[in-house]
Amino acid sequence: MDWLVVDDGSTLASCFDCIEIRPGDKRKHFESLQRITGIPYEDMCFFDDYDLNINNVRTLGVKCFHTPFGMTRDIWEDALDTFDLN
Repeated sequence: MDWLVVDDGSTLASCFDCIEIRPGDKRKHFESLQRITGIPYEDMCFFDDYDLNINNVRTLGVKCFHTPFGMTRDIWEDALDTFDLN
């Protein structure tokens, strides 16, 4: 995902303290991430291709981005705009 960059040239992976990709209940996954990192839900983002996961995680206040055809530049740009990083 090196093509996903912010204005300063940082790659997607370098923008986050924790990146975890695994199966299971995504809501519980974010509850665990919040406990571990102390980051408020509203400062987190989540990209997923499955509507159920998006809807479950969104209830926590996490900013969610539906990726039905995989990650795209447009979705990445939407996320940056949401966090005022563009």
